[in-house]
Amino acid sequence: MHAFLPVPGGYASRLDDVERTILARLVRDTAELLGTRFDDAATGPTPGGHEAGDDAVLAALDFEPASDRAPDAPSDPALARLLPPMSHDDPALSSELRALTEGSLRAGKVSRLEVVWRELAAPAVRPGAVVVRAGQEGRWLAALTDVRLVLASRLGISDEADAERVYDRAQGEGPAAEDEADEVTDALATMYAALTWWQESLLEAMSRTRRGR
Repeated sequence: MHAFLPVPGGYASRLDDVERTILARLVRDTAELLGTRFDDAATGPTPGGHEAGDDAVLAALDFEPASDRAPDAPSDPALARLLPPMSHDDPALSSELRALTEGSLRAGKVSRLEVVWRELAAPAVRPGAVVVRAGQEGRWLAALTDVRLVLASRLGISDEADAERVYDRAQGEGPAAEDEADEVTDALATMYAALTWWQESLLEAMSRTRRGR
């Protein structure tokens, strides 16, 4: 995974096939968590090359089509991160607002996730490259944030201390894995750290463009 760099018409990053496969799967499954299933046939097969271990990691995320609907708050902690309550002080008001707005919130998130998924799942115009087209930067940033929220929920990140713990684990500074569950957690931590860095590299590339550098 390489940092985003400004290119004519947008920003580009180089990914290998395994990275594209995993990211496309994470984006697709986040949309599925919101209640929408993307059709792989729409853009051709997702790039191959991943190993069985990657499937075990992705299965551990427990992405399922969302059954939680307004007016009740989502029961899945990851979905609750994506669709937080409108009011923490007034449950009745929160329920009413959720009933009025949740459908459009879900649709907006899914629409942004689809932009990212199509770029990751479709054959790249530039071999090995992922391109964020000019005007789509906001959609990408919002979609990547939603995927990170789901990973953060699965990793138990609720504050800065938790995040630092996960970053340490991603760098191999945490306790040694003792079983398959620990190995999966290590892999998820690596995904979260890598995705955070990748998103920040897009922000930095955008900032450099605005500064004319």
